[in-house]
Amino acid sequence: MLDMRRWMAAGMMTVLAACGGGDHEYDPDNDAEAARTAPAQPRQPSSPETPAQPVVPDPPAAAVRPDSVREAFARGRALGASEIGWLRRDVNRTQVATAQSLGVRAYADAQIQQLVRQGRLVALGDSTPHWVLRKMDHSVPYVTPDARALLVQVGRRFHARLDSLGIPRYRMKVTSALRTGSTQAELRKINSYASQTASAHEFGTTMDVSHERFAVPAGAGAQADTLEELGKEHAKILQGELGRTLIELRTRELLHVMIEDRQPVYHFTVRQRLAGR
Repeated sequence: MLDMRRWMAAGMMTVLAACGGGDHEYDPDNDAEAARTAPAQPRQPSSPETPAQPVVPDPPAAAVRPDSVREAFARGRALGASEIGWLRRDVNRTQVATAQSLGVRAYADAQIQQLVRQGRLVALGDSTPHWVLRKMDHSVPYVTPDARALLVQVGRRFHARLDSLGIPRYRMKVTSALRTGSTQAELRKINSYASQTASAHEFGTTMDVSHERFAVPAGAGAQADTLEELGKEHAKILQGELGRTLIELRTRELLHVMIEDRQPVYHFTVRQRLAGR
């Protein structure tokens, strides 16, 4: 335990922190990707006006002791039935209504580029201290500034919960973001559960984040494979801590959230103007 505390106190903050239903495109086959390698994004519009994400070199990774990490995970817990109930309250029509009031709509790549130039859409970034992007076949990695600010808040609070347990700072995997009308129509052809009306994803306010797979901490380096296996082994604990983070932010009226069963994701929509806060 002492080794674990020293590792978390001295190493985690600088090393790992370097830093309706079924309406989703999640594909579990994509988990073969390496979490530390950013996937290519299909149909991502070029946008030279979007400021580049700063590249911060990873510091040397601290040694991982699997037994100590397992002890830390043992202090966490999976979601309880009442918590799952809280995560099922915001149905599709609720999220779509909020998305329409706070978001923007793009029908083609040219409109996405224009909205980026206007600052009404921003890039999520392939890999950050809080999340990585999964391969997106039916959406593009752009959201409103408010939605990105929300995702940062989710990541920070999720990491604070992990810190309190002594668990390494695993990152979220974002599986879906902005869809155009055409990409939503394509999704309906292969996913009978995809929304047959408007989807909250069409307004840049909504994201899907996996609740069964998590990316290794930023800066994991040579420890990545070990941490990857430990994360898979304790995915229910990570799911629980991320779920409690979302419940907390829902209670503060910052988001709507739905935990999905047919697709293993948390589907959530920003509920307030958060950019610049």
